[in-house]
Amino acid sequence: MAVSRILPLLLFWVASTVCDSHIKPSEFLCNEVERGRLRNQAENLCKRMNNCSDLTKPLSPEIRLPDASIHKETWEKIHFKDRMAEVLQSLRNLVQDVEAARESMQSGCGSSLLEGLEHNARNYQGILTHPSVAVEVERLHPGETTRPPIIQKSSSNIKQILRHFDNLLKGKLELLMMELDVSCH
Repeated sequence: MAVSRILPLLLFWVASTVCDSHIKPSEFLCNEVERGRLRNQAENLCKRMNNCSDLTKPLSPEIRLPDASIHKETWEKIHFKDRMAEVLQSLRNLVQDVEAARESMQSGCGSSLLEGLEHNARNYQGILTHPSVAVEVERLHPGETTRPPIIQKSSSNIKQILRHFDNLLKGKLELLMMELDVSCH
């Protein structure tokens, strides 16, 4: 079965299982202030990290990092659904890897911080896979098929992980949302 046929079903299933955000997908798409508010939650994790002595040791297992760098001309040449798939796969990897690292850590501020990171990534996942977003993506980009993204790096350094996550949100995710924002006007 073609990926383009499975994708809407997969998106609906994931959205129904992980979406626990307090922001509506339409607010996320159409309101830059709401996106900023949700992004601030990720920035707050960085601030909390500075007061946590649990995170002096490397995380185990390592966390796969998204390629958060953007060359705008190259990025725009990639099909929208491939760009969306790259961001979603980065979020899925982050959730999966952080969950595994958290299980190997004692309870405390480090575990709490990783739980916050996992929750934040799940919120983004839930919003991006919500059926209303999937419908909008299909309306604006009909018939595009997706190819799986390549994840190249991993890290056990929580500062580097948070920096990559923050850059993903401020960069690639924000560019995707700006492109979908046209439906709001």
